[in-house]
Amino acid sequence: MDLLISSNFDSLSYFSIILSKQSNFILEIFGFITKTEIHGEHIVAKILNYEYTHGVWIGEPCNGIKIFGLFSIFIICFKGSVKNKLWFIPLGILILHFLNIIRIAILTYIAAINPNWLNFNHNITFQLIIYGAMLFLWLLWINKFYKIRNNE
Repeated sequence: MDLLISSNFDSLSYFSIILSKQSNFILEIFGFITKTEIHGEHIVAKILNYEYTHGVWIGEPCNGIKIFGLFSIFIICFKGSVKNKLWFIPLGILILHFLNIIRIAILTYIAAINPNWLNFNHNITFQLIIYGAMLFLWLLWINKFYKIRNNE
């Protein structure tokens, strides 16, 4: 509860804590000992008892909030029924969030075994996966739910 009172703490930090704990839960399923640390506005997910234990820092934009907004705005701006948008947007956000949980878990593992691989995987591999998933969801919306009126 102290976190909510701190002047340096905001809702985005709280969301990053949730993301860290969810990612750590995935790692714990595989037997890793994990920890979430708070350093000001930055949240750190880490695996303990490994050679490299600095972990990964989770903040904006790595927590996915901007991706959720971009995805939602795209769907809102395209034609389609409000009814379909009301279920498609939350479903898309859940899918993107789940992928981000997996992304953070894998990046935390990479940081623990070989931090030299972290930069490439953070900036290239997982950017392609997350943005590719968002593009796939957009294309799904366009192909299945986007309505174009034909004036013929």
